[in-house]
Amino acid sequence: MGAETSQRAKWRVAPRIGEDEQRMLDAESLLEAQLLWNRGIRTAEEAYEFLMPATLATLGDPLTMWGVPDAVSRIRRAISEHEPVAIYGDYDVDGVAGAALLATALKSLGADVFVHLPDRARDGYGVNADAVRQLAGAGARVMITVDCGISANAEVDTASELGMDVIVTDHHTIPAVLPTAYAVLNPHHARCGYPFKDLAGGGVALQLARALFTAIRGPIDESMGEELEALATFAALSTVADVVPLTGENRIIVRIGLAAARAGRHAGLAQLCRVAGRSIARLTAQDLAFTIIPRLNAAGRMGDARRALDLLLAEDQDAARRLARTLDQANLARRDRVGEIMAAVEAEAAAGRENGVIVLAGAYPVGLAGLIATRVAERYAVPCVVIEQGDEMSRGSVRGVEGIHLVEILQECASYLIQFGGHARAAGFSINSSQIEEFRRTFEAAVGRARSDPRPQPAVDVDGVLSLSSIGTRLADLLDRFEPAGAKNPRPLFLSQGVLVRSVNELTGGHLSMRLAQGMATRRAIAFRPAFVRPLPSMAVDVLYEVERSTWAGEERVEMIVRDLRPSAKARAIAPV
Repeated sequence: MGAETSQRAKWRVAPRIGEDEQRMLDAESLLEAQLLWNRGIRTAEEAYEFLMPATLATLGDPLTMWGVPDAVSRIRRAISEHEPVAIYGDYDVDGVAGAALLATALKSLGADVFVHLPDRARDGYGVNADAVRQLAGAGARVMITVDCGISANAEVDTASELGMDVIVTDHHTIPAVLPTAYAVLNPHHARCGYPFKDLAGGGVALQLARALFTAIRGPIDESMGEELEALATFAALSTVADVVPLTGENRIIVRIGLAAARAGRHAGLAQLCRVAGRSIARLTAQDLAFTIIPRLNAAGRMGDARRALDLLLAEDQDAARRLARTLDQANLARRDRVGEIMAAVEAEAAAGRENGVIVLAGAYPVGLAGLIATRVAERYAVPCVVIEQGDEMSRGSVRGVEGIHLVEILQECASYLIQFGGHARAAGFSINSSQIEEFRRTFEAAVGRARSDPRPQPAVDVDGVLSLSSIGTRLADLLDRFEPAGAKNPRPLFLSQGVLVRSVNELTGGHLSMRLAQGMATRRAIAFRPAFVRPLPSMAVDVLYEVERSTWAGEERVEMIVRDLRPSAKARAIAPV
């Protein structure tokens, strides 16, 4: 995706720093200093914190999060009095992994716990009142939401009327009126003193688990530390899946969670890596984002999210292997169906782009609506709404672009909506089908008002200019220190100019494999579903790329992952680092 904007995007190379900045950062090389400086790091202390291994102890005190003390008190009472505790998760990976985290933690602490995951088609977005009644009927006396519930005022009231105390753990935008729950945990709460505000739903759940462990078991020893690190793997999945900024505490959570996964503490993840062709011992944040999470999400998109939960909780290797194969097959079916839908909506999406908003309504599978909205928004660089239209009620998924806060936009459309919620760039809602056209007009007008200035030319930030001879094991070792990378903390991106294309081969799936040369250096490069025009052999090009370490037939290699490529400019004004 990004086909419509990639060729027009300006490549914005970071100003080259000097030896003074290198000394300020106490960096080992000028390139290391450049990469740190580009990420806003200005002191040796900040550089140390960014590059050195972290522990869970470096996270904030969970008791400073609003609602955590009350939540801990109520859960401890439920454990001591053997009251059943229901965890109400969500059907995406943030909600599923967060539910797996709390279920594992509470079970370890002796709680009588069970998990409910909503069905997209039956239960819809957020907490469902019928599901709440079922949980009360099953005997639950405490209900803990994960990655949902912050807007579920009526459903929380229903739970209270049925004798359940509700603990809301969420990270979505705070509404004007909070639900009257026993405790509300959300870093964005106006009275919350927790310093880091960008936790995913699983990150909030991890902080609750940390508080419970210390309250019930006392100071954290080595054994308990390993148990919490294993829980961080679930939080890492949530964090990467929900595309929250991979900075600060989120980066710490992902680093710790990946280390625990690589150590083989999760049978389900190990088997999912196996069927996906990834090494659990070398698992990266990129592997989570592009290989593991799509397969976990496929469970809820193509059927029942419970299969993903069962995989994450699996302790038996044979059961994990069967579940992993099932999710892999679901992901293949998801890919095929998305491809069919994208081809079918091409003309309608292109026409809607002229309004600065794309709203698609029809018989779209509810499990794929968000994915289609993401693909269309990325392709055409405008907000996209995909509505699964029913006879009486419909459900919509919204994906946006930088500078447009979707929850604020939906607030302007609230008179037409039954329920809505989400983030600045991703949201969901339900609506009476008879009001879709009114919603469409109001949504388009609201986006138009929000976009007060003409859209600027897209720009891509480039860390520096390199020669191909610089690409090798030494560079890969340096870049490993900058992992994990993701939203708001991108992987280092480099530019090489005047590169000669030696060969180009098309791979299955529309990918390109290339051999690129510059002087005496020749390097292998791959472009995944490239948006740029396929180059010809012997063409001189400027190439934008990341550097990645991979293993093929047991042999480790370092290769270029090409993000954009253009015919070479004549001027060579920027010297390589």
